[in-house]
Amino acid sequence: MWGSIYSLGSFAYMAILIWMLIDCVQREQDRGIWIWVMLLLHPLGLIAYFFARYLPRRDLRWLHRWLARFRTRELRQLEIASRQIGNAYHWIQLGEKQRELHKYSDAVNSFREALSREADNLQAKWGLAISLEKTGQPEEALDQVEAILQVQPDYKFGDVSLARGRLLMELDQWQEAESHLRSHVDRWRQPEGLYRHAVCLHHDHQDQEAREQIQSLLMDIEASPTSIARQQRNWKRKAQHLRRQLSG
Repeated sequence: MWGSIYSLGSFAYMAILIWMLIDCVQREQDRGIWIWVMLLLHPLGLIAYFFARYLPRRDLRWLHRWLARFRTRELRQLEIASRQIGNAYHWIQLGEKQRELHKYSDAVNSFREALSREADNLQAKWGLAISLEKTGQPEEALDQVEAILQVQPDYKFGDVSLARGRLLMELDQWQEAESHLRSHVDRWRQPEGLYRHAVCLHHDHQDQEAREQIQSLLMDIEASPTSIARQQRNWKRKAQHLRRQLSG
């Protein structure tokens, strides 16, 4: 029995080692050093590569979201604090936790409670805008976004500005969306902003400029560190698909 378990463990270790060696050859600039580390320092070399090089390149946001669903105790504590103390800060904290758990309708109510106590709170307005967008209420979400931008145009380092462009597109206000996103990408070169601006250009039959925007987006992602490029792979796929459409 123990011999079978040992054999199975050895097989699993060799499979993981080969997997990490292939990953190293394909992705690491210092592949020579890491290959020797994994081959000579069993099993510490493999463990070191896995945690130091492999995991940081992975997009693990889905895992964090899945684990967050089991943190109900923290949610309950925030609910109690909000109802007992009742200030804007606690309602915002509750809304953020509900948003993290994808409880967007509940988050809308929490952020509204926060704004009823502190009407000019930008964090509450932003949380409400995101939650409204997620619950299919783009008109009111846009109102909140524009209220934030009037006070602080660079709030959240361009995320609010990007949301305005996204909401204008959702509301079929294409001309205004294109104009806004043109200004936006001049200041903040997020992949989503570049992609959405290209979509607006394509909608307006400006396909040559749209192709240039997509090419710029793809070059930005290719030039970024591997961990960041992996986080943006969804926009890379969308950009590649749009490029094929524009070339057709």
